[in-house]
Amino acid sequence: MRKLINYILISCMLAMSMGMGTVTYAADDAPKTNFVSPSIPKPDFLPGPSREQVKKEGSRQILTKKVLPKFAINFIAFIGGLALLFVVIGGVRYTMVYGNEEAAEKAKNQIIYAIVGFLIALFSYTIVNIVTTVEFQEDTSTGAAIGPAQAPDVK
Repeated sequence: MRKLINYILISCMLAMSMGMGTVTYAADDAPKTNFVSPSIPKPDFLPGPSREQVKKEGSRQILTKKVLPKFAINFIAFIGGLALLFVVIGGVRYTMVYGNEEAAEKAKNQIIYAIVGFLIALFSYTIVNIVTTVEFQEDTSTGAAIGPAQAPDVK
């Protein structure tokens, strides 16, 4: 098994190294400085920002303000749902112990761990919500972003 993994890794590395050849240009074939990267137009029936939105807001703003917070919130909701499912499973296991102390202890621990997981998911949702709603102002003198409490008053 180990030899098989080694063969696969070596063949992948060889394939990647063959594809990463250097490209040389002659003086007249030099790349132009006004090169525009080609892009594939997005069909209207697919979800996501339109080209006009990307041009107006920028893809980084769309990613950080819309896509990542939605992904984080949906992921946290999934984890919270799993935690509640394990609370229910632990409760069913606890009702089925019939005097077995070891099984009762395992079911109690499962319920406790599931509740702790649910609380962690709840607090992480709160943290993600706070972080995504805080507006930062840019300090142009140092190039660093400063929080709203530290920002100078602009009149």
